[in-house]
Amino acid sequence: MQEPTSSSPTAPPTTATPPGQSPPARPSSQRRMQVLLSLLIAALVALCWLSVLDRATQRQVESATTQALVAFAAARGLNAGISVLQSTEVGIGVSTHPFEALDPFNDLVEDYSSVMKLAIGSLIGQTLLLEISSSLIFKVALTLAAAICLISLWWRPGSAALAWKLFASVALVRFLLLLALLANTAIDRAFLDQPTEQNMTEVQSLANEVQATSASAGSGSLSSAERADLETEQELLQTRRPNLHTQLVEANRRVALAEDSLQQTRGRAAMIKARMSLAERLNPFHEDAELERLETSLAEQRSRLEDEVERREQLLQELAHLDARREQIRRRLAGEDESLVESLSQRLSSLSDSLSLEAIQARIESGTRAILSLMALFVLRTLVVPLVLMWLGLKLFRTIYRIQPGSGHHVVSPAQLAPPPES
Repeated sequence: MQEPTSSSPTAPPTTATPPGQSPPARPSSQRRMQVLLSLLIAALVALCWLSVLDRATQRQVESATTQALVAFAAARGLNAGISVLQSTEVGIGVSTHPFEALDPFNDLVEDYSSVMKLAIGSLIGQTLLLEISSSLIFKVALTLAAAICLISLWWRPGSAALAWKLFASVALVRFLLLLALLANTAIDRAFLDQPTEQNMTEVQSLANEVQATSASAGSGSLSSAERADLETEQELLQTRRPNLHTQLVEANRRVALAEDSLQQTRGRAAMIKARMSLAERLNPFHEDAELERLETSLAEQRSRLEDEVERREQLLQELAHLDARREQIRRRLAGEDESLVESLSQRLSSLSDSLSLEAIQARIESGTRAILSLMALFVLRTLVVPLVLMWLGLKLFRTIYRIQPGSGHHVVSPAQLAPPPES
């Protein structure tokens, strides 16, 4: 009996690969793979010998190292300035150290210095590794590995997989750190450079202020530059004093003339009033042109006399200050000790003028934020980001390492593995 035919459409006939035989190769696909790998190998060898990426990366690492050294120098300046402030004594009878409250901030600055040492060490290590990986030995090794890989790829397909792994291993050592640092530079320029510059400016400004304050607060023997400045100032004061004395003598003469002129005008006005009758004196509507002129002149002369007296007082004060400054310079150059009250007042005034306690607290708050930000930024730039990028590079290398050039195998579809239909 003939079986009924099925109404479903019949599948197109497929040819199965006989057992024990490999599927047919695809020459066009294999050739494309060989060409792509050959171009990649040639490009890597060219980059290796041209050293364009090496020089660019080297410049970036050197710039980052210089920036880290500047930040470390600012930290050391802060530490030194705060140490001087903490040793400052203020008081009569009982000495106090008002800047001991800066000790926690000084500890933070020391931690910041330690982080900067670590960052500088990391950057110097990166520089050394870059120099090693770009040396002639690695260039020659990569070139030989590339030649072996190309020969195996085109003329000895059976050993192409092993040759490719050899080339990939040498290329990993030659380019992994280089590409990771290039990517790190791109990340720095895009996200980290601007906040780093802002915080470094803040820290350097704080370091300059603290050093200026510690210099004004500290006491000690005169340096050669300070002694030269004091001697120059002493000569200027000595030259200026005769001129000032001459001006004072002239001011006294003008005051005397103004007083004489005022007395004469008062006398003439008194004589005119004496010649007036009692009715003229009591009459409010009586006008005397000469008397009015004298009264106007009296007002002007009084004003002129007041100006001359004020000018004379200014010259007297200036001369007194000049003599006091001359005496102070003489005592400092002679090494004589100042009185306790004078020394204490000068020290307190210098401290209050430079940085008050409230100003110090405000500056420390802003400086603390800047220091913490710099610590995080330099750790990211010199340690975290390069290590993460190198880890990603290793993951990519593992993917490339699994490539099997020259094997000729391809994935077989399920339709090719299905049995042929029964006749």
